[in-house]
Amino acid sequence: MQLCWKRRQNNMTGFGLNGTLHEFSFSSFPNLAKIDLAMNSLSGNIPSQIANLSKLTYLDLSTNQFSGEIPQKFVSLQIFSKLVYLYLYNNSLSGSIPPELGNLNNLLELYIDTNTFTGPIPSTFGNLKKLTVLLAFHNNLSGQIPSEIGNLKSLDILSFSENNLSGSIPASLGGLRNLTLHLYQNQLSSPIPDELGNLISLTDLELSDNQLSGSVPTSLGNLVDLEFLYLQENKLSGSIPPEFGNLMKLTDLELDTNQFTGYLPQSICRGGSLQRSLVRARLDGNQLTGNLAEDFSGVFPNLEFIDLSYNKFHGEISSTWGRCPKLVDLRIAGNNISGRIPPRIGIGTQLQSLDLSSNNLVGEIPKELGKLTSIRKLLLGDNQLFGGIPPEFGALTNLEILNLSRNNLSESIPESLGNFMKLHYLNLSNNKFSQEIPAQLGIWISCPSWI
Repeated sequence: MQLCWKRRQNNMTGFGLNGTLHEFSFSSFPNLAKIDLAMNSLSGNIPSQIANLSKLTYLDLSTNQFSGEIPQKFVSLQIFSKLVYLYLYNNSLSGSIPPELGNLNNLLELYIDTNTFTGPIPSTFGNLKKLTVLLAFHNNLSGQIPSEIGNLKSLDILSFSENNLSGSIPASLGGLRNLTLHLYQNQLSSPIPDELGNLISLTDLELSDNQLSGSVPTSLGNLVDLEFLYLQENKLSGSIPPEFGNLMKLTDLELDTNQFTGYLPQSICRGGSLQRSLVRARLDGNQLTGNLAEDFSGVFPNLEFIDLSYNKFHGEISSTWGRCPKLVDLRIAGNNISGRIPPRIGIGTQLQSLDLSSNNLVGEIPKELGKLTSIRKLLLGDNQLFGGIPPEFGALTNLEILNLSRNNLSESIPESLGNFMKLHYLNLSNNKFSQEIPAQLGIWISCPSWI
């Protein structure tokens, strides 16, 4: 490939370039300070000759098809001394990350994510004292996170997520006061260090999908600017710290698929400040207990999604869910909920999904559910509901999934269910319906028993 490169025209982002850089004469441009070749189709290895550009401060080779290892010579010559921005993300680079990258002591931003790098994270990264952004996610890195990363006092964003990292989270990270931290989808183990509670400017903490164990440190309640907290899919246990009620800016809380026990903190559920900010909450797949009607008696004005499924909640369903105006998805399956379905549940919301299955609900299905005209998914199966299917359900023309199986429903099946033109799953089995399937529904239903 030949590039005709004017001395002042060094930004060639998205020019449709292809081929390699093997024949390009970098030595002809000794004063070049910026190279931007992002978003092209360049391939082959990264030429080590780039290291001869002693005045280079900005290098962007991202979103191409470069492969092979980062050449050692590339990071061992004059380019230590000047380079400030290095972007190599979204390529097919492989091999280990050269420890010599730690010699680029003027580096402010390092993006090496979305490649296929293997091996450990070099401890020499701890020398990059000016670094503000370090992204190495979506690789195949292994080993432990070096404690030397805690030396990067200027670091604002750190992401080692989507790798194969193991061991513990270094306590030294607790000294990085302005950090956003993403470590999800690894194999990290041991408890969450108390020192993470020192990250008082943290807005986003994502530790999900690891093997973290032990209780959640109460020190996380110090993170008063936190907006996103993802701890799901670990082996965390114990109770949810009541100090979480201090997180008044929290909008997204995901603690599902752990081993949490005990009661939900009152500060989260009953009139606390967090209640007003919460947008999304996942607590499913734990062993949490408590009275659902008491624990969620308040109104969550910004709540859009909540999943409390597969815990040990008891009590009845509160009608206050119908006063959460932005609620789109409500899931309370697999608990010990009893009583009747409140007629006004979801009324006044934008509800699209309601899952109350596998509980101990009794009574008739409220005809008022026919007013949930935005609903797409309605799961009421495996309860003790009786009576008929309300004919008002015919108004639910956006319905895609309906499961009323394993109840004591009887009477006839309303022909108005034939209005469900978007329906692709319908399960009415294991009930006591008194007639054959209406012709309008025959194309959808295959039920093993109607008695």
